[in-house]
Amino acid sequence: MSSVISDTSDIQKVKRGRKESHVWDHFTKESLGSGHYSAKCHYCTQTWSKGKPEVLKGHLALKCNEAPLNVKTEYMEALATGTTSTNRKQNTNVDFHDSSAEIDINKKDKIDQSLIQFFVCCGIPFSTVNHPYFVDFIQSLCFGYNPPKRTALSTTILNKEISTVLTKIKEELKYEENLTLGNIF
Repeated sequence: MSSVISDTSDIQKVKRGRKESHVWDHFTKESLGSGHYSAKCHYCTQTWSKGKPEVLKGHLALKCNEAPLNVKTEYMEALATGTTSTNRKQNTNVDFHDSSAEIDINKKDKIDQSLIQFFVCCGIPFSTVNHPYFVDFIQSLCFGYNPPKRTALSTTILNKEISTVLTKIKEELKYEENLTLGNIF
């Protein structure tokens, strides 16, 4: 009987749920309970009362001036190549004019990219994306596409687009020599 008890005491606790993101390696975290953590950047001491991995990645890639270049580059590439579809439910029966086909994730990401470019380049407030007439307009163009909420548009999707543009600029300038920047005006 004692052997049964000792065998069961050797069993370690199994972690359940989502795998922890590597972004947490760059932050001090304190448990808030039920799998949520507050976060503090190791490099610039910026804090979040509830750290979300996508927000933390955006901070390291785009906002933290103290982060090492290799860390900034890693997370900029991760943002540029990642999907923006996290936590957004999409209607599975979708097409532009036929509700019997499915909208795939690549098409949705392309629509998200076009949407953020439209909002930024035209200077449209992000809050417009939540307006019922705007949602109706978008769904009349693509019935199954649910536009992102303002917060997702202004953080996750915007950060992905900024990272994509910066990566393209970096690639363009990679082999340039004797480059001079100036103001022509």
